[in-house]
Parts: sequence; structure tokens; C-alpha cells
Amino acid sequence: MDAIPSWLASGHDDTPLILLHGLGLTAETWLPQLHHFGRTRQTIAWTQPGFAPSPAPTTLSWEGLAGSLASMLNTLNIDKAHILGHSMGGMVAQEFYHRYPQRVKSLILYSTSSAFGSSDPQWKEDFVRDRKKDVEPFANFTEAAPALLSAFIGPGITPTMRQFANIASRDVSIAGYLETMELLVTFNRKAELGTIAVPTLLLAGEHDTQAPPRGMKRMVEQIPGAQYVEFAGVQHMANLEATAMFNQVVEDFLSSLPDRADR
Repeated sequence: MDAIPSWLASGHDDTPLILLHGLGLTAETWLPQLHHFGRTRQTIAWTQPGFAPSPAPTTLSWEGLAGSLASMLNTLNIDKAHILGHSMGGMVAQEFYHRYPQRVKSLILYSTSSAFGSSDPQWKEDFVRDRKKDVEPFANFTEAAPALLSAFIGPGITPTMRQFANIASRDVSIAGYLETMELLVTFNRKAELGTIAVPTLLLAGEHDTQAPPRGMKRMVEQIPGAQYVEFAGVQHMANLEATAMFNQVVEDFLSSLPDRADR
């Protein structure tokens, strides 16, 4: 049986909005969005299996993560939802769509990719090795997080929002982070982009080096009818760096869709 993750929830009514965080984070990274969207719709942010307090899966895999998301929706009696995924969460969103297309009302893919990095096995091995070196000086991930996040967050972020990012990393273990990193480099759904048949919005940060805008623009060209918005002056975490603008863009997209509660 797929591991059922923990989650934070806010609001009710309308087709639910599901929020999937990136690597090294937990549901708390979405607190500003839970507050905003919870005023008008059921909004749920999961903590990905393998990051506390969600249980670790027996075997970490893309299929298993998609199955865990399906199990969470089943537990909440949700048949269909809008799925918003950030970074690795955007990869989980794509995997979920390709395995459970009937359960997706729309996709919002935010600072993510359809395939991770290079297809060269040596590149992937070097990438994981370098990430291990990044955390070696630290006793735990809570200590490592501020330094790691500094590469993802622009200088315009407020101290409060930066603190949200740090809080969202406090329950991540170094072992869980590195195991998930090894899965991350295996993701590849590039060939299936053209089969996405639900309304899709892609969001990018102008200065994002983790999921550069040029890559997301290529995704837009391959997904039928996809929309694209780029946040000026933002790096990898627009939901915290430019919260009001991020929320408004997502709100406008969701409001443009027929939104009867398919539950």
C-alpha cells in the first residue's frame, strides 16, 4: 500500500487545490497560499513521503509518490483536483497526471522541468556527489537549510517569508534529502508533454538557475494550450519571494476555469 502523507489544509468548497512542495521542504512552505486560497476553496499542502512527519515509503519511486498522492486524495474523499507543484513537486504533479489523468482538473507547474538535467549518467552521479558535499559540514538539515536556500531565494524576499522557508525545512533529514536527490535526477516525462490534455499554467522566476525560464518556455511550446507567466526579479521560490503576485496569477488562472466541485 502506498504511504499516506501528512498534510495541512485550509478552506472548503469548489474543486480542491493541492500544493506539492520542492525538495528539502515540507508543507509549511505553502503557509501563505493556504491562508490566501483557503478563503475561497479547499486547499491542501502535502508533505512528501520521506520527509517528516510523513512516513517514509518502503521504496522511494515516482510511481510510489504518485500513488501516495492518490491515497491522500482517497482519504480526503477527493475525486478530482487542481494540482500545483513546485520544483520536484512539479515533477510529482506530472507523474500523477500521467498515471491518474482523470483525477486532475488542471495543472500548475511552477519552477520545474519535464526531465532533470542531463541524460549523461556521469553528470547525474557528479550532481548527487556535489549535493552530498553541500550538507557534509552540518549536523542536521535544519542547520544546512539556510545555506542551501540562499541559492534558491532572491534578495528581495522579506525576513518573514525567508523564515517560512527555513521552517519548512526543519523536519527534513539529511538522509531523506539525499535519498530523494537520487530519485530526482531520474525524472523524465519529456516525451509525454504533448499528451497533457487539461488546462496548464507554467510559472517561472526570471533569475531562476534551478529551473531556468528557457526550459519552461520549451515546455509551454509542447503542452497544448499551455499558459506561461514569468515573475520579474524572482529566483526559484516565487510563492515566498513575490507572494501577492504569485497568488494573484494562480487565482486568475483558477478563476478562468469552469470550477464545479467534481467530488
